[in-house]
Amino acid sequence: MPMNSFLDTEIIDQIIQEEMQAMQIPGLAIAIVSGSEPIYLKGFGKINDAGDKVTEKTAFIIGSSSKSFTAMAIMQMSEAGVLNIDDPVLKYLPEFGSIKDADEVTIRQLLDHTSGFSTYEGMKVFNEKAGGRLSQFIKKLHHFRLSRKPGASFEYSNLNYVLLGAIVEVVSGMSYEAYLVQNIFEPLDMKCTFAEYQKALNYGLEKGYQPVLGLLRQTAYDFHPEIIPAGYIVSCAEDMAKYLIANLNGGCYNNSRILSESAICTLHTKSSKASDHYGLGWFDYDELVHHGGSAENYHANMMLIPSRGLGIAILYNINDNISGAFVKGNFGNGETIVYDRIQSKIVNALTGENTMAPIIDRGKGFHKKTNVIFGMLFALLTLYGCMLLSSSQTYMPLVVIVNLLIPLILLVIIPRLFKASWKPLFQFAAGFAHALFALQLYLILIGVFKIITVF
Repeated sequence: MPMNSFLDTEIIDQIIQEEMQAMQIPGLAIAIVSGSEPIYLKGFGKINDAGDKVTEKTAFIIGSSSKSFTAMAIMQMSEAGVLNIDDPVLKYLPEFGSIKDADEVTIRQLLDHTSGFSTYEGMKVFNEKAGGRLSQFIKKLHHFRLSRKPGASFEYSNLNYVLLGAIVEVVSGMSYEAYLVQNIFEPLDMKCTFAEYQKALNYGLEKGYQPVLGLLRQTAYDFHPEIIPAGYIVSCAEDMAKYLIANLNGGCYNNSRILSESAICTLHTKSSKASDHYGLGWFDYDELVHHGGSAENYHANMMLIPSRGLGIAILYNINDNISGAFVKGNFGNGETIVYDRIQSKIVNALTGENTMAPIIDRGKGFHKKTNVIFGMLFALLTLYGCMLLSSSQTYMPLVVIVNLLIPLILLVIIPRLFKASWKPLFQFAAGFAHALFALQLYLILIGVFKIITVF
Protein backbone atom coordinates (compact mmCIF):
# COMPACT_ATOMS: atom_id res chain seq x y z
CA MET A 1 0.00 0.00 0.00
CA PRO A 2 1.15 3.62 -0.53
CA MET A 3 3.12 5.40 2.12
CA ASN A 4 1.28 7.31 4.81
CA SER A 5 0.98 10.99 3.91
CA PHE A 6 2.78 11.87 7.13
CA LEU A 7 6.52 12.12 6.66
CA ASP A 8 8.91 12.95 9.47
CA THR A 9 11.50 14.88 7.49
CA GLU A 10 13.51 15.69 10.61
CA ILE A 11 14.29 12.00 11.17
CA ILE A 12 15.40 11.58 7.55
CA ASP A 13 17.51 14.74 7.75
CA GLN A 14 19.13 13.45 10.93
CA ILE A 15 19.95 10.03 9.45
CA ILE A 16 21.56 11.59 6.40
CA GLN A 17 23.54 14.22 8.29
CA GLU A 18 24.88 11.72 10.86
CA GLU A 19 25.92 9.20 8.23
CA MET A 20 27.47 11.82 5.96
CA GLN A 21 29.63 13.01 8.83
CA ALA A 22 30.57 9.48 9.89
CA MET A 23 31.48 8.36 6.35
CA GLN A 24 32.97 11.69 5.18
CA ILE A 25 30.51 12.09 2.31
CA PRO A 26 30.96 15.57 0.80
CA GLY A 27 27.57 15.76 -0.91
CA LEU A 28 24.45 13.81 -1.81
CA ALA A 29 20.96 14.35 -3.18
CA ILE A 30 17.95 12.18 -2.41
CA ALA A 31 14.55 11.55 -3.97
CA ILE A 32 11.77 9.63 -2.21
CA VAL A 33 8.52 8.92 -4.03
CA SER A 34 5.27 7.40 -2.83
CA GLY A 35 2.86 6.16 -5.46
CA SER A 36 2.83 8.81 -8.18
CA GLU A 37 4.20 11.70 -6.12
CA PRO A 38 7.63 12.82 -4.89
CA ILE A 39 7.41 13.21 -1.11
CA TYR A 40 11.00 14.20 -0.33
CA LEU A 41 13.56 15.95 -2.57
CA LYS A 42 16.64 17.45 -1.02
CA GLY A 43 20.37 18.07 -1.40
CA PHE A 44 22.98 17.90 1.36
CA GLY A 45 26.60 19.00 1.56
CA LYS A 46 28.81 20.52 -1.12
CA ILE A 47 29.38 20.08 -4.84
CA ASN A 48 33.01 21.17 -4.88
CA ASP A 49 35.88 22.56 -2.83
CA ALA A 50 34.45 26.05 -3.29
CA GLY A 51 31.56 24.93 -1.08
CA ASP A 52 28.69 25.29 -3.56
CA LYS A 53 25.61 23.58 -2.13
CA VAL A 54 24.06 20.37 -3.46
CA THR A 55 20.39 20.72 -4.44
CA GLU A 56 17.78 18.41 -5.96
CA LYS A 57 18.90 19.75 -9.38
CA THR A 58 22.63 19.03 -8.94
CA ALA A 59 24.13 16.74 -11.60
CA PHE A 60 25.61 13.37 -10.63
CA ILE A 61 26.97 10.46 -12.67
CA ILE A 62 24.64 7.57 -11.78
CA GLY A 63 27.02 4.72 -12.68
CA SER A 64 25.49 1.35 -13.48
CA SER A 65 22.01 2.58 -12.63
CA SER A 66 22.30 3.71 -16.28
CA LYS A 67 21.78 0.08 -17.30
CA SER A 68 18.09 0.31 -16.41
CA PHE A 69 17.66 3.11 -18.98
CA THR A 70 19.34 1.01 -21.67
CA ALA A 71 17.15 -1.98 -20.80
CA MET A 72 14.07 0.26 -20.99
CA ALA A 73 15.11 1.48 -24.45
CA ILE A 74 15.50 -2.12 -25.68
CA MET A 75 12.12 -3.06 -24.21
CA GLN A 76 10.49 -0.08 -25.94
CA MET A 77 11.88 -1.34 -29.25
CA SER A 78 10.63 -4.83 -28.47
CA GLU A 79 7.13 -3.49 -27.85
CA ALA A 80 7.32 -1.50 -31.09
CA GLY A 81 8.10 -4.74 -32.91
CA VAL A 82 11.43 -3.58 -34.37
CA LEU A 83 13.42 -6.22 -32.48
CA ASN A 84 12.90 -9.35 -30.42
CA ILE A 85 14.92 -9.71 -27.23
CA ASP A 86 15.42 -13.40 -28.00
CA ASP A 87 17.02 -12.58 -31.36
CA PRO A 88 20.73 -13.30 -31.75
CA VAL A 89 22.94 -10.25 -31.26
CA LEU A 90 24.61 -11.09 -34.58
CA LYS A 91 21.40 -10.15 -36.39
CA TYR A 92 21.94 -6.49 -35.48
CA LEU A 93 25.72 -6.30 -35.01
CA PRO A 94 27.56 -8.19 -37.79
CA GLU A 95 30.89 -7.24 -36.15
CA PHE A 96 29.87 -9.49 -33.25
CA GLY A 97 30.74 -12.47 -35.44
CA SER A 98 34.43 -11.86 -34.78
CA ILE A 99 33.91 -13.35 -31.29
CA LYS A 100 34.00 -17.15 -30.99
CA ASP A 101 30.55 -18.70 -30.28
CA ALA A 102 28.98 -15.25 -30.76
CA ASP A 103 26.17 -16.71 -32.87
CA GLU A 104 24.68 -18.25 -29.70
CA VAL A 105 24.38 -14.97 -27.74
CA THR A 106 20.94 -13.33 -27.64
CA ILE A 107 19.84 -9.81 -26.72
CA ARG A 108 18.13 -11.22 -23.61
CA GLN A 109 21.43 -12.74 -22.48
CA LEU A 110 23.08 -9.33 -22.76
CA LEU A 111 20.23 -7.83 -20.74
CA ASP A 112 20.41 -10.37 -17.90
CA HIS A 113 24.22 -10.83 -17.90
CA THR A 114 24.16 -14.49 -18.97
CA SER A 115 25.92 -13.83 -22.30
CA GLY A 116 29.16 -15.46 -21.19
CA PHE A 117 31.17 -12.23 -21.01
CA SER A 118 33.09 -11.86 -17.75
CA THR A 119 33.36 -8.90 -15.39
CA TYR A 120 37.01 -8.62 -16.45
CA GLU A 121 36.07 -8.37 -20.14
CA GLY A 122 33.61 -5.64 -19.20
CA MET A 123 36.30 -3.61 -17.46
CA LYS A 124 38.57 -3.89 -20.51
CA VAL A 125 36.30 -1.32 -22.14
CA PHE A 126 38.05 1.29 -19.97
CA ASN A 127 41.35 0.46 -21.70
CA GLU A 128 40.07 2.22 -24.80
CA LYS A 129 41.10 5.82 -25.36
CA ALA A 130 38.55 8.20 -23.86
CA GLY A 131 36.38 10.09 -26.31
CA GLY A 132 35.49 7.30 -28.74
CA ARG A 133 32.01 6.47 -29.97
CA LEU A 134 29.94 3.30 -29.85
CA SER A 135 30.21 2.73 -33.59
CA GLN A 136 34.01 2.95 -33.37
CA PHE A 137 34.18 0.63 -30.39
CA ILE A 138 32.08 -2.08 -32.06
CA LYS A 139 34.75 -2.45 -34.74
CA LYS A 140 37.17 -3.64 -32.02
CA LEU A 141 35.08 -6.57 -30.76
CA HIS A 142 37.70 -9.09 -31.91
CA HIS A 143 39.69 -8.05 -28.79
CA PHE A 144 37.02 -9.60 -26.53
CA ARG A 145 36.07 -13.19 -25.78
CA LEU A 146 33.41 -15.22 -24.00
CA SER A 147 34.53 -16.94 -20.81
CA ARG A 148 31.66 -19.45 -20.67
CA LYS A 149 28.85 -20.91 -22.73
CA PRO A 150 26.10 -18.33 -23.40
CA GLY A 151 23.07 -18.75 -21.16
CA ALA A 152 24.89 -21.05 -18.71
CA SER A 153 25.32 -18.70 -15.76
CA PHE A 154 25.25 -15.10 -14.52
CA GLU A 155 28.30 -12.82 -14.48
CA TYR A 156 27.89 -9.06 -14.38
CA SER A 157 29.72 -7.38 -17.28
CA ASN A 158 29.66 -3.78 -18.54
CA LEU A 159 30.35 -5.08 -22.04
CA ASN A 160 26.81 -6.48 -22.23
CA TYR A 161 25.27 -3.02 -21.93
CA VAL A 162 27.80 -1.34 -24.19
CA LEU A 163 26.64 -3.79 -26.88
CA LEU A 164 22.99 -3.08 -26.05
CA GLY A 165 23.67 0.64 -26.52
CA ALA A 166 25.08 -0.13 -29.96
CA ILE A 167 21.94 -2.15 -30.80
CA VAL A 168 19.79 0.85 -29.80
CA GLU A 169 21.74 2.96 -32.30
CA VAL A 170 21.59 0.42 -35.13
CA VAL A 171 17.88 -0.34 -34.79
CA SER A 172 16.72 3.26 -34.20
CA GLY A 173 19.04 4.90 -36.70
CA MET A 174 19.73 7.50 -34.00
CA SER A 175 22.54 8.07 -31.54
CA TYR A 176 22.02 6.44 -28.14
CA GLU A 177 21.75 9.90 -26.60
CA ALA A 178 19.18 11.12 -29.12
CA TYR A 179 17.05 8.01 -28.65
CA LEU A 180 16.94 8.40 -24.86
CA VAL A 181 16.13 12.10 -25.09
CA GLN A 182 13.23 11.49 -27.47
CA ASN A 183 11.80 8.34 -25.90
CA ILE A 184 12.59 8.56 -22.15
CA PHE A 185 13.95 11.91 -20.97
CA GLU A 186 11.46 14.21 -22.72
CA PRO A 187 8.32 12.09 -22.04
CA LEU A 188 9.29 11.97 -18.36
CA ASP A 189 10.17 15.69 -18.29
CA MET A 190 13.73 14.87 -17.18
CA LYS A 191 15.35 18.24 -17.84
CA CYS A 192 18.70 17.69 -16.11
CA THR A 193 19.44 14.16 -17.32
CA PHE A 194 22.04 13.62 -20.03
CA ALA A 195 23.59 10.84 -22.08
CA GLU A 196 26.07 13.21 -23.69
CA TYR A 197 29.13 14.42 -21.84
CA GLN A 198 29.39 17.98 -23.14
CA LYS A 199 25.74 18.70 -22.32
CA ALA A 200 26.34 17.41 -18.78
CA LEU A 201 29.41 19.66 -18.43
CA ASN A 202 27.47 22.64 -19.77
CA TYR A 203 24.75 21.96 -17.21
CA GLY A 204 27.31 21.98 -14.39
CA LEU A 205 28.65 18.45 -13.80
CA GLU A 206 31.65 18.71 -11.47
CA LYS A 207 34.48 16.36 -10.60
CA GLY A 208 33.50 13.95 -7.86
CA TYR A 209 35.49 12.93 -4.79
CA GLN A 210 37.62 9.92 -3.88
CA PRO A 211 39.55 9.01 -0.73
CA VAL A 212 43.12 8.85 -2.11
CA LEU A 213 44.93 6.80 0.53
CA GLY A 214 42.38 8.17 2.96
CA LEU A 215 42.65 11.84 1.95
CA LEU A 216 39.43 13.16 0.39
CA ARG A 217 40.18 14.71 -2.99
CA GLN A 218 38.26 15.91 -6.02
CA THR A 219 39.60 13.74 -8.82
CA ALA A 220 39.34 13.73 -12.60
CA TYR A 221 37.77 10.92 -14.60
CA ASP A 222 38.11 9.71 -18.18
CA PHE A 223 34.69 10.06 -19.75
CA HIS A 224 34.08 7.25 -22.24
CA PRO A 225 31.05 7.96 -24.46
CA GLU A 226 30.90 4.31 -25.47
CA ILE A 227 30.34 3.26 -21.85
CA ILE A 228 27.38 5.63 -21.28
CA PRO A 229 24.80 2.82 -21.84
CA ALA A 230 26.51 0.80 -19.09
CA GLY A 231 27.36 3.44 -16.55
CA TYR A 232 27.73 7.13 -17.38
CA ILE A 233 24.29 8.71 -17.64
CA VAL A 234 24.15 11.96 -15.66
CA SER A 235 21.03 12.91 -13.69
CA CYS A 236 19.72 14.74 -10.63
CA ALA A 237 17.45 13.77 -7.72
CA GLU A 238 14.49 15.68 -9.13
CA ASP A 239 14.64 13.75 -12.41
CA MET A 240 15.29 10.41 -10.74
CA ALA A 241 12.04 10.91 -8.81
CA LYS A 242 10.17 11.05 -12.12
CA TYR A 243 11.95 7.94 -13.34
CA LEU A 244 11.10 6.03 -10.15
CA ILE A 245 7.45 7.06 -10.45
CA ALA A 246 7.29 5.70 -14.02
CA ASN A 247 8.76 2.41 -12.83
CA LEU A 248 6.35 2.17 -9.90
CA ASN A 249 3.30 3.03 -11.98
CA GLY A 250 3.48 0.59 -14.86
CA GLY A 251 5.42 2.86 -17.21
CA CYS A 252 3.33 6.02 -16.61
CA TYR A 253 4.36 9.45 -15.40
CA ASN A 254 1.63 12.10 -15.31
CA ASN A 255 0.03 11.78 -18.76
CA SER A 256 2.99 10.07 -20.44
CA ARG A 257 3.30 6.33 -20.97
CA ILE A 258 6.78 5.18 -21.98
CA LEU A 259 6.26 1.43 -21.58
CA SER A 260 3.45 -1.02 -20.89
CA GLU A 261 2.80 -2.37 -17.39
CA SER A 262 3.72 -5.90 -18.49
CA ALA A 263 7.00 -4.69 -19.98
CA ILE A 264 7.89 -2.86 -16.75
CA CYS A 265 7.15 -6.07 -14.85
CA THR A 266 9.49 -7.98 -17.21
CA LEU A 267 12.29 -5.49 -16.52
CA HIS A 268 11.86 -5.88 -12.76
CA THR A 269 11.52 -9.68 -12.66
CA LYS A 270 14.29 -12.26 -12.51
CA SER A 271 14.91 -13.18 -16.14
CA SER A 272 15.82 -16.86 -15.88
CA LYS A 273 17.16 -19.48 -13.50
CA ALA A 274 20.65 -18.78 -14.83
CA SER A 275 20.36 -15.02 -14.27
CA ASP A 276 20.51 -15.37 -10.47
CA HIS A 277 18.55 -12.34 -9.14
CA TYR A 278 18.93 -10.20 -12.24
CA GLY A 279 15.98 -9.10 -14.33
CA LEU A 280 16.59 -6.79 -17.30
CA GLY A 281 18.56 -3.82 -15.99
CA TRP A 282 17.34 -4.35 -12.40
CA PHE A 283 18.06 -6.76 -9.54
CA ASP A 284 14.95 -8.61 -8.35
CA TYR A 285 14.75 -9.64 -4.69
CA ASP A 286 11.01 -10.32 -4.51
CA GLU A 287 9.75 -7.41 -2.37
CA LEU A 288 12.68 -5.24 -3.40
CA VAL A 289 13.88 -4.16 -6.86
CA HIS A 290 17.09 -2.16 -7.07
CA HIS A 291 20.21 -1.20 -8.98
CA GLY A 292 23.29 0.59 -7.74
CA GLY A 293 26.00 2.30 -9.73
CA SER A 294 29.58 3.43 -9.25
CA ALA A 295 31.80 5.60 -11.41
CA GLU A 296 35.33 6.58 -10.41
CA ASN A 297 34.16 9.27 -8.02
CA TYR A 298 30.37 9.05 -8.01
CA HIS A 299 27.96 6.53 -6.53
CA ALA A 300 24.21 6.08 -6.91
CA ASN A 301 21.53 3.68 -5.78
CA MET A 302 17.87 3.40 -6.64
CA MET A 303 15.36 1.02 -5.13
CA LEU A 304 11.69 0.20 -5.45
CA ILE A 305 9.39 -1.51 -2.97
CA PRO A 306 6.35 -1.99 -5.25
CA SER A 307 4.11 -3.50 -2.54
CA ARG A 308 4.41 -0.23 -0.60
CA GLY A 309 4.46 2.06 -3.63
CA LEU A 310 7.82 3.33 -2.40
CA GLY A 311 10.86 4.42 -4.39
CA ILE A 312 14.18 5.92 -3.27
CA ALA A 313 17.17 7.21 -5.21
CA ILE A 314 20.29 8.59 -3.53
CA LEU A 315 23.09 10.18 -5.56
CA TYR A 316 26.56 10.72 -4.06
CA ASN A 317 29.47 12.80 -5.38
CA ILE A 318 31.96 10.37 -3.86
CA ASN A 319 32.96 6.78 -4.37
CA ASP A 320 35.31 4.57 -2.40
CA ASN A 321 35.74 1.45 -4.50
CA ILE A 322 38.45 -0.04 -2.32
CA SER A 323 36.72 -0.02 1.05
CA GLY A 324 33.60 -0.99 -0.90
CA ALA A 325 35.40 -4.07 -2.19
CA PHE A 326 36.15 -5.21 1.37
CA VAL A 327 33.12 -3.86 3.28
CA LYS A 328 30.12 -5.41 1.58
CA GLY A 329 26.53 -4.32 1.95
CA ASN A 330 23.45 -6.52 2.31
CA PHE A 331 22.86 -6.90 -1.41
CA GLY A 332 19.42 -8.43 -0.99
CA ASN A 333 18.43 -5.24 0.87
CA GLY A 334 19.62 -3.07 -1.98
CA GLU A 335 23.01 -2.22 -0.46
CA THR A 336 25.94 -2.40 -2.87
CA ILE A 337 28.60 -0.52 -0.87
CA VAL A 338 28.88 0.95 2.61
CA TYR A 339 27.23 4.29 1.71
CA ASP A 340 23.96 2.48 0.99
CA ARG A 341 23.38 1.91 4.70
CA ILE A 342 21.74 5.37 4.51
CA GLN A 343 18.87 4.16 2.35
CA SER A 344 18.33 1.09 4.56
CA LYS A 345 17.98 3.30 7.62
CA ILE A 346 15.61 5.61 5.77
CA VAL A 347 13.39 2.69 4.66
CA ASN A 348 13.17 1.55 8.28
CA ALA A 349 12.20 5.08 9.34
CA LEU A 350 9.58 5.39 6.60
CA THR A 351 7.93 2.04 7.22
CA GLY A 352 8.21 2.04 11.01
CA GLU A 353 9.56 -1.49 10.73
CA ASN A 354 12.98 -3.05 10.93
CA THR A 355 12.61 -4.40 7.39
CA MET A 356 16.21 -3.61 6.43
CA ALA A 357 19.39 -4.62 8.22
CA PRO A 358 21.98 -1.93 7.42
CA ILE A 359 25.58 -3.04 7.35
CA ILE A 360 27.28 -2.34 10.66
CA ASP A 361 30.75 -1.41 9.45
CA ARG A 362 31.05 2.09 8.01
CA GLY A 363 34.52 1.29 6.73
CA LYS A 364 36.08 3.60 9.32
CA GLY A 365 39.81 3.12 9.72
CA PHE A 366 40.17 1.07 6.52
CA HIS A 367 42.48 3.51 4.76
CA LYS A 368 44.51 4.11 7.92
CA LYS A 369 45.15 0.37 8.18
CA THR A 370 46.10 0.01 4.51
CA ASN A 371 48.43 3.02 4.75
CA VAL A 372 50.21 1.43 7.72
CA ILE A 373 50.56 -1.83 5.78
CA PHE A 374 51.90 -0.05 2.69
CA GLY A 375 54.33 1.96 4.83
CA MET A 376 55.64 -1.20 6.50
CA LEU A 377 56.02 -2.97 3.15
CA PHE A 378 58.00 -0.11 1.64
CA ALA A 379 60.18 0.05 4.79
CA LEU A 380 60.87 -3.69 4.63
CA LEU A 381 61.69 -3.47 0.93
CA THR A 382 64.09 -0.60 1.64
CA LEU A 383 65.81 -2.66 4.34
CA TYR A 384 65.93 -5.68 2.05
CA GLY A 385 67.32 -3.55 -0.79
CA CYS A 386 70.07 -2.11 1.42
CA MET A 387 71.10 -5.58 2.57
CA LEU A 388 70.99 -7.00 -0.97
CA LEU A 389 72.92 -4.16 -2.60
CA SER A 390 75.60 -4.15 0.11
CA SER A 391 76.06 -7.93 0.05
CA SER A 392 79.23 -9.16 -1.64
CA GLN A 393 77.89 -12.71 -2.00
CA THR A 394 74.54 -13.04 -3.76
CA TYR A 395 72.80 -16.06 -5.24
CA MET A 396 71.79 -14.50 -8.55
CA PRO A 397 69.00 -16.99 -9.49
CA LEU A 398 67.24 -16.05 -6.23
CA VAL A 399 67.49 -12.35 -7.12
CA VAL A 400 65.97 -13.07 -10.53
CA ILE A 401 63.11 -15.01 -8.93
CA VAL A 402 62.39 -12.63 -6.03
CA ASN A 403 63.10 -9.30 -7.69
CA LEU A 404 62.00 -9.91 -11.26
CA LEU A 405 59.86 -13.00 -11.74
CA ILE A 406 57.56 -12.67 -8.69
CA PRO A 407 56.76 -8.94 -9.10
CA LEU A 408 56.14 -9.40 -12.83
CA ILE A 409 53.72 -12.24 -12.06
CA LEU A 410 52.00 -10.06 -9.43
CA LEU A 411 51.65 -7.23 -11.96
CA VAL A 412 49.56 -9.67 -14.01
CA ILE A 413 47.70 -11.38 -11.16
CA ILE A 414 46.67 -8.36 -9.04
CA PRO A 415 44.37 -6.79 -11.69
CA ARG A 416 42.78 -10.20 -12.27
CA LEU A 417 41.98 -10.46 -8.55
CA PHE A 418 40.04 -7.19 -8.83
CA LYS A 419 38.53 -8.27 -12.20
CA ALA A 420 40.03 -5.30 -14.02
CA SER A 421 43.21 -4.14 -15.75
CA TRP A 422 45.63 -1.61 -14.24
CA LYS A 423 44.20 1.40 -16.12
CA PRO A 424 40.71 1.23 -14.58
CA LEU A 425 42.25 0.28 -11.23
CA PHE A 426 44.24 3.53 -11.28
CA GLN A 427 40.99 5.41 -12.03
CA PHE A 428 38.63 3.62 -9.65
CA ALA A 429 41.10 2.94 -6.82
CA ALA A 430 43.34 6.00 -6.89
CA GLY A 431 46.21 5.78 -4.40
CA PHE A 432 45.60 2.16 -3.41
CA ALA A 433 46.25 0.81 -6.92
CA HIS A 434 49.20 3.15 -7.41
CA ALA A 435 50.79 1.91 -4.17
CA LEU A 436 50.31 -1.74 -5.18
CA PHE A 437 51.86 -1.03 -8.57
CA ALA A 438 54.75 0.92 -7.02
CA LEU A 439 55.59 -1.95 -4.65
CA GLN A 440 56.23 -4.26 -7.59
CA LEU A 441 58.28 -1.64 -9.46
CA TYR A 442 60.31 -0.96 -6.29
CA LEU A 443 61.17 -4.65 -6.00
CA ILE A 444 62.12 -4.84 -9.69
CA LEU A 445 64.26 -1.70 -9.36
CA ILE A 446 66.22 -3.21 -6.47
CA GLY A 447 66.84 -6.35 -8.53
CA VAL A 448 67.95 -4.41 -11.61
CA PHE A 449 70.43 -2.36 -9.54
CA LYS A 450 71.84 -5.53 -8.00
CA ILE A 451 72.27 -7.22 -11.39
CA ILE A 452 74.03 -4.09 -12.73
CA THR A 453 76.46 -4.03 -9.77
CA VAL A 454 77.30 -7.72 -10.27
CA PHE A 455 77.91 -7.51 -14.00
